Amino acid sequence: MATPRHKIRAVAAAAAATLALTLPVAFAQADTPEAPTAEPAAPSAVTPGATLEEPQSAPPVSPAPVEEGATLTPPSEEDEPSGGVGVGAGVGDDPEAEGKEAAAEAELPEIPTSSPGGSLIIPSLPASSCAVSGVPPVLIPIYQRASTAYELGPQGPAILASINLVETNFGSNLGPSSAGAVGWMQFMPSTWESYGVDANQDGVEDPNDPEDAIFAAAGYLRAAGMPTDTYGAIFAYNHADWYVAEVLANAGCYAAEVGATGLGAPMAPQLQVFNCDPAPAWREKLPHEYLRAFEDAAARYELGQRGVWALAAVAHLESQFGRGMTEKQMQTRGPLGLERSEWREYAVDGDGDGRIRHEDPVDSAATLARMIWSRGSLSAGIFTHNQAEWYVQAVLDQADEIEGECKVRHVDWALAPLARGLETAGPSALLAGTLASAPESAPAAVKAVIAAANSITNTPYVWGGGHGAWYSYGYDCSGAVSFALYGGGMLTTPLTSGSLESYGEAGPGKWITIYANAEHTYMTVAGLRFDTAGNPEGVSGPRWHVEPPYPDGFVVRHPVGY
Repeated sequence: MATPRHKIRAVAAAAAATLALTLPVAFAQADTPEAPTAEPAAPSAVTPGATLEEPQSAPPVSPAPVEEGATLTPPSEEDEPSGGVGVGAGVGDDPEAEGKEAAAEAELPEIPTSSPGGSLIIPSLPASSCAVSGVPPVLIPIYQRASTAYELGPQGPAILASINLVETNFGSNLGPSSAGAVGWMQFMPSTWESYGVDANQDGVEDPNDPEDAIFAAAGYLRAAGMPTDTYGAIFAYNHADWYVAEVLANAGCYAAEVGATGLGAPMAPQLQVFNCDPAPAWREKLPHEYLRAFEDAAARYELGQRGVWALAAVAHLESQFGRGMTEKQMQTRGPLGLERSEWREYAVDGDGDGRIRHEDPVDSAATLARMIWSRGSLSAGIFTHNQAEWYVQAVLDQADEIEGECKVRHVDWALAPLARGLETAGPSALLAGTLASAPESAPAAVKAVIAAANSITNTPYVWGGGHGAWYSYGYDCSGAVSFALYGGGMLTTPLTSGSLESYGEAGPGKWITIYANAEHTYMTVAGLRFDTAGNPEGVSGPRWHVEPPYPDGFVVRHPVGY
């Protein structure tokens, strides 16, 4: 799924955490249903600070209904696979950029000759210290040779191993994907024509051969920026921050296993932050609080710098930044003119205050940004908002007028996945500030569950968060419970509230008890309640509680053995 070499664009670490998906949380006491299942999309490749690519025409697309149980991920113009390279990648229309890319390709080293190898038999995977599974030892020399061949630097073997895990679980699911991606590292056939190699010298360039595919992936990563821009190279492989987050987190775990250096601990994925200044003629027209809302929304939902100006244009056309609407109109539609159906399907608590207020520019901007993001491009999203070609053109034209300069920086996610260390004497966990201290006598897996839960405490409630990727900007109820269980090796994929009703075994557990129904999930671990609802400050999100569980109306389950 990679673009041809002469068409690769330099990519930057773009966009705020993709999985910051939220829907209404009108009351902190209950989770709303999680978002619908969809294949994560790979939006078009972007140059640093660029926005999503514009299609030639925006089809009239109605928002898909939100259903209980799955993940909202941004669809694209075509049905795209969940990872890999090639689908939706941008065409290099910048001659200067293409020249730089061609020069980079010219510097790629020759592929060293390796011994022909037969088919590899992958044994059952050993447990890794911090990832879901370890690396099959038979593959480790291939990652090392490929990294050396393409000069990916000391991080190369671990990055290749992690991508191999995310794409095909080390060859256990070779596809083809729904979009036609194939092989060990999930290449689109057209991309394989440009990047495919006969690494094992058997006379065939075969994406279903692990050696050929891993060497081809190494070549792609090198052309996309490694070793100087590891984040950008992974982002080129699949244009989503959640994907980069998973690859880097697992790569940190795998570093010791594959002999990589420079990773040490899981590398922190980054969030993009915009600080924009509109064109001079608009500096007095565009209220600061609105600009801040547009910056945050465009960053969170990967709309890029152009997305900031497009949101500003919508707000100006719809309401003159709130000044052209009555109080009732503001309370009904909000300053960006959202219809009831858009609020119902995509509403976001943008400022994390536990309320959805239509008149709040932060909530309004985040909601429209999420809707645009779900459509895959600015044009398609704006067309969905108002299904008229003239409106799309008016928004984009005015965005050009408003456009000024943006300073872009990146900050590390405030997550320390699976950190350990807090323990206490006695049979029960104790609350130390916002963190839980695990009982010294608890099994290692229970301590790991507590540590994983600790690592996401104080993150906001995000509807659907934790279902498209383990590491998210925020979590909903079942996403938070799933993440904690994942930390203890008790889950390999996130489960919805409904699925947790049948997880494990019936009844309370010795250490962990899960309470689930169709609308909400929480759990107790060693005597403390881990819940996204009922927080004293009135803001929902994953937190520890000393108050006892409230089991009425919930199915009671526990992990097998705990």
